[in-house]
Amino acid sequence: MHVHIADIEALLAARQTGKVFRSNRYLSYVLNQVLKTQFVSKKNERININEQWIQSVADWVKASQLDKVILLALDAVFDESGKSCPEKTLIHVNNEFIYSVAARHKEFMFGASIHPYKKNAVEELELLIKKGACLIKWIPSSQYIEPDNPKCYPFYEALVHYGIPLLSHTGVEHTLGSRRSAYNHPKRLIPALKKGVKVIAAHCGIHLFLHEVSFFNSWAFLAKEYENMYGDSGAFSVVTRIPSLKRILKHKVLQKKLLYGSDFPGIPSPSWCWQLGPRKIHELSRISNPLERNMCVMQALDMPLEIFERAHKLLCINKEILLNEY
Repeated sequence: MHVHIADIEALLAARQTGKVFRSNRYLSYVLNQVLKTQFVSKKNERININEQWIQSVADWVKASQLDKVILLALDAVFDESGKSCPEKTLIHVNNEFIYSVAARHKEFMFGASIHPYKKNAVEELELLIKKGACLIKWIPSSQYIEPDNPKCYPFYEALVHYGIPLLSHTGVEHTLGSRRSAYNHPKRLIPALKKGVKVIAAHCGIHLFLHEVSFFNSWAFLAKEYENMYGDSGAFSVVTRIPSLKRILKHKVLQKKLLYGSDFPGIPSPSWCWQLGPRKIHELSRISNPLERNMCVMQALDMPLEIFERAHKLLCINKEILLNEY
């Protein structure tokens, strides 16, 4: 329920202009990992790179234990007046792009992204639901969204009405820069929780590097306090995050709040899971399918089956409600 596919052609164009990649080595690394596969011909000529990339991901889903994956869009930056801010937008993964990909491949589901400060945010939500959107994705720090801003409240009410979950990044965000990390604090999502939104805190607020602040304890408190607060396991296969995963799995309430997510293509290597030991790491590293490899790593870390299946139950939508006018 946490898979990223961007318009690779657009990213390459951005890299040529120097935008985004000049000061973001990690994002450049992720793009290079994509390009290192079969998407560059022997003559260094790119041919239908987007289609080749998308088909490869679909093939990986088919060859894995997964039934489907949710592809995530990422809306642009908007200010509090609802005006678009292209100068602040590092990456915009268009809803129409993700919708068109999901519509062509049965392995994919459509995860939309709508900035709540937009004047037509509720209307856009209704339109995208009709196109099959099953959740809304935010990265508050990179989209300049303050989730506790009253401007978000009408959007929260619409999410509750339609039963659409909000998947919001929590913790320090690395791909698009770590500034404004305070926007990613789980406590900022309390207004959404109080209004009844099903909130999924991506990464459960856990830090990636030891010197960073961790919001895990705040997420754990809210997950125990609010029935509608969940978390996902995106990029959990890291030595610094595994202790928190173990805490979740040992806690009866927290385990029931965790959903499986990979954060593909930013999936850490099994070699980052020192707790598994060298023999198991070597065995897992030989799995070439990245989606299957990440599942096997999580299984090796004792993640139970119900966590892999929980997203399906949470995303069940009452089709009759969607036909009613909000």
